[in-house]
Amino acid sequence: MKLHLELPLKFWGINQAFGKNFNSFYKEMGLLGHNGIDFWAPDSTEVYATHDGRVTFTGYDGAGGLGVVIRTTELFDYGNEQVYYKSIYWHLKKDTIKITGGQTVKAGDLIALADNTGRSTGAHLHFGLKPIMKGEEDWVWYNFEPENGYNGAIDPMPYFDRYYFSKPMRFGDKNNDVGELQKWLNKIQNANLVVDNKFGKLTKASVIKFQLSHSLVGDGIVGVKTLSDLNR
Repeated sequence: MKLHLELPLKFWGINQAFGKNFNSFYKEMGLLGHNGIDFWAPDSTEVYATHDGRVTFTGYDGAGGLGVVIRTTELFDYGNEQVYYKSIYWHLKKDTIKITGGQTVKAGDLIALADNTGRSTGAHLHFGLKPIMKGEEDWVWYNFEPENGYNGAIDPMPYFDRYYFSKPMRFGDKNNDVGELQKWLNKIQNANLVVDNKFGKLTKASVIKFQLSHSLVGDGIVGVKTLSDLNR
């Protein structure tokens, strides 16, 4: 059985994807790059549990600031293995955590509010996901891939229940995200675009139409605000 995640926020926008290395401190921490997803989350944005499970940590960490960790209580597929997963939520706002250690939560339960506690350049939510395995003692759990360059973290994007746009797009781009954009524009506004993964003139025109219908600047560039409305 595959793990399925729900959104940790009501509105979707990504400041930094998994594996990116925009900041030098990832190297300082011995990481190949960013070991999670940084979601766009202004100060006091509500943060929600992405899956059912048990709260295994609430507290402070030097880099992550105030955070929460939730572990699944069911086994899920990871390649050919059966593992538990833990989801990680960092940079939360002081005195806003709504859950306690040992508590059972459901997907969609309110966890806390977002902020920029810890090593952070601004308010956002750092969301991480790690496959884990039980140790010899009930209280011991090990990262399944501790030497993968990300401290055992993996890219959460494939685990969300539906396709979400995470990367900016503009005229001239050629990638799978553009193809998904074309499919979505065809669905929501009968754009009749050829799904060829190429951001051409017709795709740009359809994006502008979408932007204007959502009170956005009609520049044909799929930036943070347009991404958020597409994913809403």
